[in-house]
This record gives sequence, structure tokens and C-alpha cells, in this order.
Amino acid sequence: MTKESTIHPDFSSESERLEFTKRYIDVVISTSQTSKEKYKENMEKAFGDMDWGESSAAYIDILTNSSFFEMSKEELESLTKAKTKPYFARIDFQHEGSDKVEKHYIGKTSLYQRENQEQIIVDWRSPIANLYYEGRIGDVSYVAEGETYEGDLSLKRQYMIEDGFLEEIRDIDLTTTDELLQDSLAKSSSNRLTEIISTIQEEQNRIIRADLNKPIIVQGAAGSGKTTIALHRISYFIYNYKQHFDPRQLMILAPSNLFIDYISEALPELGVERVRQTTFTDYVMTCLEKKLTIVEDNKLIHLIETHDEKVETASWISGFKGSKAFRRILEHYIEEVEQRFYTSKDFYVDKYKLYTAKRFTHLFKEEYTYMPIYRRMEKLKSLLQGYVRSNKKQMVERVEKFFDERIETALFERSKAGNRKEYVSKALDKKIERVDEIKKAIRTSVNAYMKQFEKKTLHQYFIELFSDPVRLASYSKGELSGRQAEQLCHYTLKYAKKKQYEVEDLAILLYLQSYLFGIDKFHKAKNIVIDEAQDYSYMQLYSLKRALETDMFTLVGDLAQGIHSYRGLQSWEPVYRDIFPRATYTELQKSYRTTIEIMEEANKLLSLLPYDFPKVNPVVRHGDAPSFDEYVQVDELASFIEKKVDSGRKEGFQTFAVIGKSMKDCVKISEILQEKQPGKVKLLEEQESIPKDQIVVVPSYLSKGLEFDVVIIAAVEESFNPENELDIKLQYVAMTRPLHKLAFIGRKREQFIGQQAK
Repeated sequence: MTKESTIHPDFSSESERLEFTKRYIDVVISTSQTSKEKYKENMEKAFGDMDWGESSAAYIDILTNSSFFEMSKEELESLTKAKTKPYFARIDFQHEGSDKVEKHYIGKTSLYQRENQEQIIVDWRSPIANLYYEGRIGDVSYVAEGETYEGDLSLKRQYMIEDGFLEEIRDIDLTTTDELLQDSLAKSSSNRLTEIISTIQEEQNRIIRADLNKPIIVQGAAGSGKTTIALHRISYFIYNYKQHFDPRQLMILAPSNLFIDYISEALPELGVERVRQTTFTDYVMTCLEKKLTIVEDNKLIHLIETHDEKVETASWISGFKGSKAFRRILEHYIEEVEQRFYTSKDFYVDKYKLYTAKRFTHLFKEEYTYMPIYRRMEKLKSLLQGYVRSNKKQMVERVEKFFDERIETALFERSKAGNRKEYVSKALDKKIERVDEIKKAIRTSVNAYMKQFEKKTLHQYFIELFSDPVRLASYSKGELSGRQAEQLCHYTLKYAKKKQYEVEDLAILLYLQSYLFGIDKFHKAKNIVIDEAQDYSYMQLYSLKRALETDMFTLVGDLAQGIHSYRGLQSWEPVYRDIFPRATYTELQKSYRTTIEIMEEANKLLSLLPYDFPKVNPVVRHGDAPSFDEYVQVDELASFIEKKVDSGRKEGFQTFAVIGKSMKDCVKISEILQEKQPGKVKLLEEQESIPKDQIVVVPSYLSKGLEFDVVIIAAVEESFNPENELDIKLQYVAMTRPLHKLAFIGRKREQFIGQQAK
């Protein structure tokens, strides 16, 4: 407890309130797990030693009027987690026309009396809590259930609570400049994601609480809290729609399993652990209900390390497959496939016409277009079967009647007396034969009729799409030359004929699946969050929207970090213009991750890119300028890194990363460090989790989305080229990973962009 906190006039009463809340939570948990009979006993255990002074009447009233017996498992888990830090803020608000000042304590979960709904803790996602994030002292308003409530905000207070004890109280106005934010930013990266709720800023809060019935696209600078916003928006959505939505109907599409591991700690804290978390590749395979063989995606690595003509061709093909132009190709292809299901043959059972070709084609072409092609055919087949069933008896009876009438005539007409017996016998045989023929036709006619239509697999359609370069070029309407079409087809079939696919093929497969066969409803999600969305292609986003049949997407990304721009997005405009026209587009330029000194250096790289990116504005937090150390022998490299880590640990930092440009350089760095510190170094690869107690060595392209207290950008053989757009972005990504300290270590300054002139 600090000196400042002890002299706050409300420290004693606030400590008492905190103690009451903690004990109250204990009673709630223990009572809900036992029975009403145990209620009084639990009360006596929890509060028997307390002397509440003047406050006792109010507290006792709350306790004796409470009911804890209807709590869900989720509510109990939230309360258990909240016990050591039940709330982080308080607001005092007086509704217009009321003489009562309401005190609202804001935390990660809510706690209230079941009888009179009086709240002990207000959930941060509730409408009135918005006053803490956006309200100014004085006249304010908030919206709840479509109604606007006005009044006076007289207090905004923050609490520093550690392990259940009140350490400090701060009365504030703007959260943007408050000390709590500074304290949070000064902490280690090891727990920042889980503690962000108390320091959400106004511009972040607006995005989190933006219209939940519209898609949103966020262009956010490095360190602006994009991931935080995405996770909190999911939490806010669940809070508002918990009566109508199963959390499993929401889905996070993460850039990698490494990233899923990184955010996993924050999900339970936000109450969103049941939300589906997957990658685009895994999700497409779920939708296709097939385990595909995916060719290892080394294009980015090859672009970084070799950059020859073969790599350029592969990158161009990836980019074209993900483009709007390829969407047009697919639209023409689907149109052609559809036309193969038009028919000129009427449907007969034996000699009886039951359905016309014109009506069949009309239903397929006009009435059933809301369904995928093969589901339309299943519906039409079912319709024909229904017609057969409803006419079955009539058709059999007509045949029987025809022969019965002739047999009856033969039995009673004198003219047939001579050969009557033979005629009747033949007629009876013929009747049996025709009835059997009709019955067989009834059984087989629908299947026989449907055989005129092709029945192919998704893989066969994919092969067919790329089997004719001339047709592909014609579909493109001038976007592809004949030579380019040949190149594209040859490259794709090289893998496809072995039933292998590249990452870029997945959007095409998903598109074809949705139009041809459909996606099972159990695989669909109603609300989707995509982090690092700048690395998605136009086709990936379009195919997802088409397959999921919703536009309820939250897309967060940073074009300046678009290291996959050869296949990803270079502008958000096509996304909000063509794919998500209802979307709200917003930008975040303020960075909360790193210091002014580090961000100023990183900003210099943005001016080298061929796009007009706004400069990132760091929150006012100072630190050391990025340092550079030059080494001659590789042993010196290891020594420099060890010194940086030791120095950081002495300052209380916990997470350290050495970032190399490529995996090739990282392997060498890792080997050098392992010799010096065996078992204390971890070379991170795509599918691995991040250890908390080791020095992490990670290539620049895998570090995106991660953050560490201290980052060392090291170079052995590789260099970042200021003339190469990808190199600029990779170094920018690496430079924006640290919270506190950044160092460069290389054989010469020229290995790093922006370090040459120093």
C-alpha cells in the first residue's frame, strides 16, 4: 500500500467495501454448491467476525435479501476467477430527475441480488459501464435497450487491487491519460492480454461496442490493440445476445495455431473460451469434410531467401487465384456447370408423362436458386419420387383395368368363344407382365431419369476448371493472356493431379463447395472474427462470406504489416465496397504497445513503402532509444544477447525474443545460443506454443501479432533491403513487437534498414 493510497479520504470505506464483496462472493459460491439449509451457516462463517459500523445495516440488508441458488456453472466460474480482483473501477451517476446518486462498481463479471436486481458488481459490458470508458465528469448520457438515459457523472474512480487487497485509489476523468494505463503499459507482456479491460481506451471502446448487427473493418496500427478489440468485441457480443446465441456459433479465425496459443490465456478471462478457434486452412477442411493434403507454403520464405523467377511466378499465381478477377472466372464456370443441369427430356414412368422438362428446368433455374446445385437436384429428385408415389396406384390400376376389360369382353362375347380360353390365358399373362413392367418402371424411372445429369466430386470439378487454358482465358474476359492461362493451369494441375492443394486453392475449393454441394449447417458460424485480416485474399474473404451465408464479420488488420501482400490485400476498399458493403470502416493510429523512441524509429520505415500509411502515434511513454551492437565473431553475438537479457531481467522484464529475418538465420542464432545456455532457448516454429521461461528465437514473419518485453533483432547472414517492400514490412513487424526495449545486433549497420546513417 502506498503513502498516496493511505491518505485518500475514502480508503477505509473502500477497503471495507472490498472485504464485504470478497466475503459475499465466498458465500455465493459455497451456498450455490450446497443448499438453502446451509445458507445461514455459511453467512455466520463469512461474517461472524465483522463489525461493519455505520454501514452494517446496508450490508446486512443485501445479504438477507439475496438468493444464490440459480447460478449457472459459467456464472460461478466467473465469480471464482473474480474473487481476488472483483472490480477495477467505480462510477457515481445520478439519473436526471432523481435525487439518488448510484454507485456502480465495474468488474469482469456481474453480481447482483436476484430479488431486487441491486448490483454489487456491474459487468464492464453493461450499457451503464460505458460511462467509465467514454463519459466525462458532468452531464452525460448512455443508451440501454434503445432508450437514452441522461444524468450527472460525479465520480470516476480506479482501484489497484492485488491478491484481494486494495493498494491504491485514483480518481480520474479521461482514461486516455490516466496512470492506470501507464502502469499497465509498463508491465510485462506476460499478462497484458488478461488485464486490458480496466484500461480500454475511448476509441477502442467505440469499436468494441459498435453496432453488433453490422460488420466492421478495423485498420489498426501496430500495437493499437487490434487483437484486444477483437476478443473484447466477441465478449461484448456474447453478453448482449447470451439468451439467443450459443458461443459456439461465434468463431475466431486466427493466422496460425501459434497465435491461438498466444490468445488462449485471455479467452477464459473474457468468458469466451467456448468460442470456436481455428485457422482458415483447418476451417475449410471442416467445411469440405475432407482431410486435404496441403503443400507446404514456402512462398514467403522463398521470397525472403531466394527471390528467383520461379518464386515470382508462384507468387503471381497465388495473387491471381486470390483476386477479384478469379472470382469472375469462378462465376462464369459455375454458370456453365449450372447449364449442364438444364434438360429437354420430359419425365416418364413407362408410357406415362408425369413431369415436363420445362417445369423441371424452371424449378432448377428459378425457384431453387437459393440452394447449391446438387441440393437442388436432390430436391428435384425427391419431387419426382413424390409424383411417382402419388400416381403409382393410378398407373397400376390403369394397366389392370385395361386388361380386365379385355378379359371380361372375351368371357362374355360369343364371337370369341372359339379361342376364349387361349385369349384369356394370354391376356392374364400379358397383364401380369405389364403390371410388373409398370412396377419396375415405378421403382427405377427416377434414378434412370437422373442419370442424364453429371455426378462429379469437388476434386473433379477443380481439375476440370484448370484443364482447359483456352476456356479459363475466355472466362477471365481479358484479365489472363493465353500464355498466363497455360502457366496457371500447368502449375495448379501439377499438384491437383496428385490430390495436393496449395493454401490459395482453399478459397476456390470453398467457393465451389458452397455453390455445388453446400456447407453443413453445423459447420457454419453466425459471427466471425478475423485477426491479421490484411493477409487474407479477396477470394478468401468472399468465399467465407458466401459459404457461411452471413456478413457478420469483424476484420482487424494492418496493411503496413501485410507481409503476404503478394496474395493478400493491398487496400481495404475492395473489401468494404464489394464484399461487405454494410461494413463500418474505422482506423486506429494510436499505439499502446511500445515507447515513443521505438515507434519513432519504426515510423521511418512506413515512409519507404509505396502506400500512403498514416504515421503511428504512440501513447506518451518514454524509454531507451533502440540500440545497435556490432560483432565480428558469432560468439560475440551470443554474448551481446545474453547481456541484453540479463539486463532486462534485472529491470523486471520477463519475456524476451530474438527475431531474425529468416528461419535460416534463426536456426544459426538458436544453435549459437543453445551452446551458451542449453535448455534456455526455444526456436519457435509455426505450430508451436510460446514458452514463458525461455528466450524465444523466431523469424520475422512468424512474430506478427506477438509481443515481448524485450526484442533483439539479430542478423547473421541475412540483411533487410530498403529497396524491397517485403523486407521493409518484415523489419517493421519485428520493430513493433517490443513493449519496452529494442536492440539491433549485426556484423554491420547496413544489415538493418534505417541504421546505416547512424
